[in-house]
Amino acid sequence: MTFLKKLSPLFLILAVVGDFSLPYYLGRFYPGFDQATMIISQLGEASSPVQTYFNHGSIVTGTLFVLSSFGVYSFFQSESKRLAKILAGAIALYGFGDCILTGLVKISDSASFFSPAYFLHAAFSGFSMVAMMFVPLALAYQAALKQQRATAIFYSICLISSIITLILFAAYYLPLIGRFLSSTRGFWQRLSLFFLYLPALSIAIRQFASFFKNSSTKSRENS
Repeated sequence: MTFLKKLSPLFLILAVVGDFSLPYYLGRFYPGFDQATMIISQLGEASSPVQTYFNHGSIVTGTLFVLSSFGVYSFFQSESKRLAKILAGAIALYGFGDCILTGLVKISDSASFFSPAYFLHAAFSGFSMVAMMFVPLALAYQAALKQQRATAIFYSICLISSIITLILFAAYYLPLIGRFLSSTRGFWQRLSLFFLYLPALSIAIRQFASFFKNSSTKSRENS
């Protein structure tokens, strides 16, 4: 457990950077793949030339999210056990539901929204993204209680922006509105992830800062 606590911020940074950059990297090897119009899960479809790499990559990043959650809980529990449970639970659930299951559940190109595999993937992915929104929500609330106005505003902006962009992404599936968003649904999906990942990245930075501060304090005490 001590091992996980120490490596938690590194795991979280690798998870965030890896999962966000994976579609951009693999998209280069998918002829005709358009980041603005095509959704990320299309990289894992049967017709995708990078299906295996995408699925394996998703499992790896998801596992890193889950592993990082142990250190996140440990880092915040001295401040508030409820906050620690919310943050660690949201990150672990996101890693499992949106990343690991994405890599394990295979979806065919012809699958409809109501096919078992597609519906399972969509349901867990959507639920996991909503769970991840509790990270900026909880951190904004914590900052507000401490009267850290700038920090509270930052997390609030991340939360509101992720909700708006996720709605714009999901609106593609609506009957009348969808056709107006067909050329940007990939863009809104990636932008929503960007705002979701910023708070998680800030947690890793706070963990690193605390680690170096404690190390510096111990060095001064021993000298």
